[in-house]
Amino acid sequence: MFITDDDYSVLVREEIKDILLENYSETKLRAAEQMAIDQVKNYLSGKYDTGEIFSRTGDARNSHIVMITLDCALYHLYTPIPRKMPETRAQRYQDAIDWLKLVAKGEGTADLPKIKNESGETLSGIRFTSKYTAENNRW
Repeated sequence: MFITDDDYSVLVREEIKDILLENYSETKLRAAEQMAIDQVKNYLSGKYDTGEIFSRTGDARNSHIVMITLDCALYHLYTPIPRKMPETRAQRYQDAIDWLKLVAKGEGTADLPKIKNESGETLSGIRFTSKYTAENNRW
């Protein structure tokens, strides 16, 4: 498992975790974690080897990805009870999504393993950009 119960102790106190899980089962907690992992994978999959990133365990994991995944999982746990959601939780989730969007666009960097081809060479995509906005010149 990519996320462990010990990871939660860094971001939330144990009593807050207990409040969140009041009406939840272990299955719902794991489902929220899987949703968060899939969400992060969807943003990173174009440039980074998400299979390798999320197969790591313990200290081999990237701590920033662990933090972002936890922020997303905790946000998903709070979603059914929005009145209990602290402002910091919503802000941390938005910060995580903003960073993931930057990395997905190629405007941010991450110390993560890049996608490689069968011969082990790092793949890099070609991206065309322009400082001019797109225009529709149909008459």
